[in-house]
Amino acid sequence: MISRPAPFALAAPLLARRINWELDLELLLRGAGKAVIILVVAYLARRALHRLSRRITLHAQVGDPATMGARVQRAATLAHLLNEVGLIVIIIVAGLLFLDIFINITPLLAGAGVLGVAASLGGQVVMKDIISGFVIVLEDQYAVGERVRIGDVEGMVQQLTLRSTVIRSDDGTLHFISNGSPTEVANLSRRNAGHVAG
Repeated sequence: MISRPAPFALAAPLLARRINWELDLELLLRGAGKAVIILVVAYLARRALHRLSRRITLHAQVGDPATMGARVQRAATLAHLLNEVGLIVIIIVAGLLFLDIFINITPLLAGAGVLGVAASLGGQVVMKDIISGFVIVLEDQYAVGERVRIGDVEGMVQQLTLRSTVIRSDDGTLHFISNGSPTEVANLSRRNAGHVAG
């Protein structure tokens, strides 16, 4: 003979689901408030970063007109790199804060440390490119708008990021060169005007 469940046994899951729904709704509202705060702070940080990069560009336009061209090019390169790196940092921090609303990210960060070691072993080429990109900017080897020869490629620098340099050659071809790969760079825009070939 099949026994039928008592009415309370049928109602218990529904009651539990209703209680869980109320708790989830409260957590959702609290999380939505935190999410709005995170979005506002991320937006303000992005605006501040944009204003800082614009100030760098404007500051380079003040001073001796003879050296203004080189200063403006270098400032444009630094402003672009600042925007790029800053945006990545803002996205990562905002993403982690979003995750922290719903789950405890402490174990995630601990696991990320282990994954970071593994990724660093596999991403040595990428790290080499990024470090080389910093060196290129800090030493002012070349900037956006200058004519350079990197290896066998010659043309105008269209874009300079921490990872790569984009050069447009005279025939219109775009060349993407990893910053860590070239062994020789010639900046053709900074030739000595007083030098006379023998």
